[in-house]
Amino acid sequence: MNHIARIVAMFLIAQFIGLFVGIQLVGNPVYNDLNVTPNQQPGDMGNSFLFILYVILVAVIVVLVIRYVKWSHSLFRLFEVVMIFGTSSLVFFIFLTYFGVPYYMEITVALSLLLVLLKVKRPEFRNVAAIISSAAAGALFGFSFDMIPALIFITFASLYDFVSVFVTKHMIYMAKEMSKMDLSFTISSREKRYVKAHKKEEEFSVELGSGDIALPLMLAVSAYRFDFSFIDAFAVVFGATVGLVIVLYYVTKNKVFLPALPPLCFFGVLSFGLSRLLLH
Repeated sequence: MNHIARIVAMFLIAQFIGLFVGIQLVGNPVYNDLNVTPNQQPGDMGNSFLFILYVILVAVIVVLVIRYVKWSHSLFRLFEVVMIFGTSSLVFFIFLTYFGVPYYMEITVALSLLLVLLKVKRPEFRNVAAIISSAAAGALFGFSFDMIPALIFITFASLYDFVSVFVTKHMIYMAKEMSKMDLSFTISSREKRYVKAHKKEEEFSVELGSGDIALPLMLAVSAYRFDFSFIDAFAVVFGATVGLVIVLYYVTKNKVFLPALPPLCFFGVLSFGLSRLLLH
């Protein structure tokens, strides 16, 4: 149960940070240029299919790099540094400007560099970096997609997650390799337990990928964008959290790999639908 509580707590922290950032992005036209879609059209459903292709292409590249590039560890480390700096800059910038902190640009850069340095020097900051990065990514994508394109994207992303775990199994391979590198592309709960059968302590861990955090958050921000309703956004977070608890309970009990995205998104969408039906 400790694993479940820790992962859920980190998931919720990322959701609420991301919701705050996403709501600020949606509510201020000055941020419109941050839209990540090629044509900056949130309602264009073609962007959903384009980004699914991006996801598949990136997965293929990652698998090939891990298997065939000898210096893949250094390459992923470099990518991690760039990712942490870029995503954390968005989060720090939004918070600092919202509260009217002077010299916000300089402080944003300083805090982002500090987070990068802490992650590089102190691996225990991996979860902190992953939470902030996932929050920024989810907020940015939710801000960039209207509700219908977001629903299309998470539907196909969930299908891809299912196939990549149960059919091609490359997601399991990538997760294991990334875990060995201790990169901040997942959040993890780790603890040592004494195993009588082996007569020694062994480490047990549960991990949740950054995509499993960012995509439900994307849906929550898109839900807010749909009708500027905090209720709808929180409904998505609540539903996704229910899905997460179910997945974590099954995974910790049966010691298996499961695609987390399908149940998280299913319960998030279900909760959003109930919110629209009963509370509006």
